Amino acid sequence: MSTQSGIKASDELLGLANESASPALVITLSLDSTQLVVDESYTHPALSEIKLVLESLKDHFSAEFPEPKFAIVSPHETHEGYFVSFIPDLAPIRQKMLFASTKNTLLQQLGTKFSKKNTVEFSELRELEFDEFKAAVLQGDDSAILTEKERDLQTLSSLQNLTLSHSSANAYKRELPSMHTAKETSLFFKIELDLDHVLRSDLHEKVVVMTIDTSAETLNLTAEKANVNLQDLVDSVTQIVGSNEEPSPAYILYGHDKGKVAFIYACPSGCKVKARIMYAANKQGLLAHLKKDYLPDQEISETIEVGDFDEINISAFEKKFDNVKTAPDASTLKFSKPRGPRRR
Repeated sequence: MSTQSGIKASDELLGLANESASPALVITLSLDSTQLVVDESYTHPALSEIKLVLESLKDHFSAEFPEPKFAIVSPHETHEGYFVSFIPDLAPIRQKMLFASTKNTLLQQLGTKFSKKNTVEFSELRELEFDEFKAAVLQGDDSAILTEKERDLQTLSSLQNLTLSHSSANAYKRELPSMHTAKETSLFFKIELDLDHVLRSDLHEKVVVMTIDTSAETLNLTAEKANVNLQDLVDSVTQIVGSNEEPSPAYILYGHDKGKVAFIYACPSGCKVKARIMYAANKQGLLAHLKKDYLPDQEISETIEVGDFDEINISAFEKKFDNVKTAPDASTLKFSKPRGPRRR
């Protein structure tokens, strides 16, 4: 059974995990990032005492920090064991998302082996110390005690509910669990300097296209075009972004009226699922940052999601613009003569 990220657990891993023959088993990504495999470089202690096992895990994770890992800890035969998800804050974004999106499916592959209270998520090495570990297990799955980063990782983990059985033409329209979390202000990529400068300027009649650079882990300014009339919006965006050889999602800002900016999230047909997940996961966080830290004297008046760029519907802007233009002046308002009673 494969995960939604395209990564599956190896047969060897599943076999060893179900045997519980060793005090601990460390899980990592294969060199080609296509499978979850047993980390052969880890050496477990001779004794299964939990303190010794945690010390060995901490030493091993420290040596390969900040690489994410999973671990299965089996204190003794009568205990179901613990499943440890270790995803450091400093890990590369792509690795964070891969591990977060594969965790739940790996647990499903392992069957009912681990209960919720024995499944823990860590991001710091100190959390592998015995007292910290014990507290985490006792607290179970109480989300109130999670740090902001841990809640962010839970949001990423929930993205695995995006089912690949849907066609690419419709999958982008599905609502993701991340859209309904209590914390929707997390942006997993830094805003690069050129984009930062543009976002602090007046965007009236300007198109700004933003895309994610996964290698640099930044949100970049892909294109900027001024003096774009509303009627030319679709053609301008299509020319700027639609000509790319490989389809990619994009965030688009357009100043359709003075002080009014439209936010458009586009996910064209043919976009890779991983890209779709990344852009969907960052959309709410980006919106929150734009509203809080950018767009001086401007407001995001419209938020639109489309597939291909030619699906951008400008009629909503036209209608609002016409309403503003045709609104009667207060001095010219007159009372209409009341209508009489209906005839029977």
